[in-house]
Amino acid sequence: MSNQIIAQNDNIHTSFQLNIDNNQRLIQETTFSFTAIALKSREIDDFSKIGFIYMSDTIYFSNDLHSNENSEYFYSSLIHFDEALKSIELFSQDKIDELEVVLINGSGNYSDFSQRQNQSIQNINCELNGVIQQSEWRAGLPEPSYNRVFTTTENMIVHHSAGSNNISDFTQAVRDIYIYHTEENGWSDIGYNYLVAPDGVVYAGRDPADGKQDEVMGAHFCGSNSNTMGVCLMGNYETVEPTSIMIESLEKVLSWKAFTDELNVLESNTHPLNSNLGVIAGHRDGCSTACPGENVYKRLQDIRVKVDEQLSVCNGEEEEEEESPVVELEIDSILNQKIYPNPIKTDFSFSFNISQNKQDDLDYILVFNQEGKSIKWQNLYFYENKLEVKLPNTLKPGIYFLQTIFKDGEKKSQQFLIQ
Repeated sequence: MSNQIIAQNDNIHTSFQLNIDNNQRLIQETTFSFTAIALKSREIDDFSKIGFIYMSDTIYFSNDLHSNENSEYFYSSLIHFDEALKSIELFSQDKIDELEVVLINGSGNYSDFSQRQNQSIQNINCELNGVIQQSEWRAGLPEPSYNRVFTTTENMIVHHSAGSNNISDFTQAVRDIYIYHTEENGWSDIGYNYLVAPDGVVYAGRDPADGKQDEVMGAHFCGSNSNTMGVCLMGNYETVEPTSIMIESLEKVLSWKAFTDELNVLESNTHPLNSNLGVIAGHRDGCSTACPGENVYKRLQDIRVKVDEQLSVCNGEEEEEEESPVVELEIDSILNQKIYPNPIKTDFSFSFNISQNKQDDLDYILVFNQEGKSIKWQNLYFYENKLEVKLPNTLKPGIYFLQTIFKDGEKKSQQFLIQ
């Protein structure tokens, strides 16, 4: 076995070379603390027969689906750990010479965002709230410095990181990916516009500097990144099922972008990599890859439909302005009837009591008239145990219904009166 340092950048990235025999269990201590590990080689392009032994479990490497096709190396995906390690234990089914080990240290003094799940409730603009910004998750790491390129969006590309599914510190994993992309892959910045963690937290990816997060051009779609926005689901979803809260957060990111850019998410358009690329598409739709994993890819049509349904809540035809009615609001009894949305414009404010626990569980707020047509609302304001809903000012007198939908699927409708 040889052990030669290839590259090192302070305490966040290093790589070295070794040889490993077939069916060998190789144990090596390191002076470098690492929170993620990857492999690279000039000779082999399949890392699936190499495993990292961790706490009596063998975690096998997968191939990096986003590495530069023009690189002289083949890369594996990262394996992440919640704690910093200083010992490598590898097992290989084949003999490999000059295998390079890449170690990443994403640890540091950053806030814990694990409890800040993306609980944003979307308003008439499908507004996206609660995104963890680069200044928060990148604390203590070198900032990117380069001339950004910006692009309009015609296609929203869904990825998975193909990394570990057995971690809980997702902020550290985002930092690992950032270091891997910049220090090892040689990219200017992290490749994606957004990343979504299994707990539903959304992270801003590539830093737009003074530009817009959704318009800075990334590095995620086989060198054809113009007119695309990349969203990465953290984890490997080839065999593991994605969490429902992560899919919900993905749908909120996509519906916000579709609303902002007036995209028809049920349509396709022409792209250099695919003459019939869906407005919402998977990485594999344009490249030779399994990304975003079979268990995400098979859900894409359902995701398109869900996003389109959410857009029907956000969108709506505006009526001509009229004098504001005298509004007297009264929250009535709980009803159990099904209401069908069909948005129209309104404007007034009302409030009702709701406990903190229920606020945390609240997913959607819908308002309907007696005909079942959805009334668009503009904003929500939480004040301790009270929720205020602001609507446009053209609502006509009559009976209306407020529907609250919770993350566990519970739905409640409350009748109120405008006179």
